[in-house]
Amino acid sequence: MTGFRALGPLPATEGWRGALVMAQDAAGRVLMQLRDDRPDIAAPGQWGLFGGAVEPGETLVEAAVREFHEETGVWLGEFELAPLVRVPSYVRADGVLYVFHTDRGIAPGDVLLGEGAGFAFLTPAQLLSFEVIAPLRPLFAEMFD
Repeated sequence: MTGFRALGPLPATEGWRGALVMAQDAAGRVLMQLRDDRPDIAAPGQWGLFGGAVEPGETLVEAAVREFHEETGVWLGEFELAPLVRVPSYVRADGVLYVFHTDRGIAPGDVLLGEGAGFAFLTPAQLLSFEVIAPLRPLFAEMFD
């Protein structure tokens, strides 16, 4: 899929892909997932966007829709997602995270948490001061700094 602007140094060879969704509420706050605080997962205890690994045979947008639904209980149509950026994965040297944006407003009552320790709608100031997973920090710095 085209339209993803590169943000940061990407690997020469892409071996793993993740699809993330940036959604906001009516006030412009960003929906974020507090990752479980377990040593067997990437970025434990940090804040990240909802999403995950692209499975074999799946497109980026299909993975984003599936992962967002599994983790939030919210179904998005593929047409509701627009490519935003691609950033390097700090967990896998050959990994790239593809971030989609949706213009659909999500309210706290819409979210049924399916994965993670919690969720919140974070303001720009919170996004710049909370412990956000490393690959997403340049995106939020660019958007809100």
